[in-house]
Amino acid sequence: MKAVCIVGSSRSNGSTAYIVDQVIKGMKEQGIETKKHCLGDLNISYCCGSKKCYETGKCIKEDGVQKIVNDIIESDVVVIASPSYWGDITGQLKVFFDRCTPYCDTNEKRETIIPGNKVGISIAVRAGKTDRENIHILESIEHYFGHLGIEPAERLSVRETH
Repeated sequence: MKAVCIVGSSRSNGSTAYIVDQVIKGMKEQGIETKKHCLGDLNISYCCGSKKCYETGKCIKEDGVQKIVNDIIESDVVVIASPSYWGDITGQLKVFFDRCTPYCDTNEKRETIIPGNKVGISIAVRAGKTDRENIHILESIEHYFGHLGIEPAERLSVRETH
């Protein structure tokens, strides 16, 4: 079994990355092969809105997105984690989601189709005490999963407890 873990933070050594590292540790103890991508460490360009992907089935830009998508294709489990930035997913994660339009079920011309039978784990992290913002983040990640045919299986909301 294989898993890909995406840290949607600008910090590869922050609390979100730490939590993902703990998930990876548990997966490795179960014999699951894991790969981790920290979006803050990658060069990922913004979607330019050309809509060429709706004509050709692929993005006109070439950067780190295709590597991550290839790892998603090869994985059985997809873990996506985001800290709360103003009550929402990070800009880095939003850019990644936007750039996955060529692979989504809304793109009839897509050349690359994400194979089925994948499960997704969504993780939201915030310093505040309520779950409200985290629920929104989890729903955003699960919305992304839905457009790629990934079945949401688990969700984790991490927040301050006192």
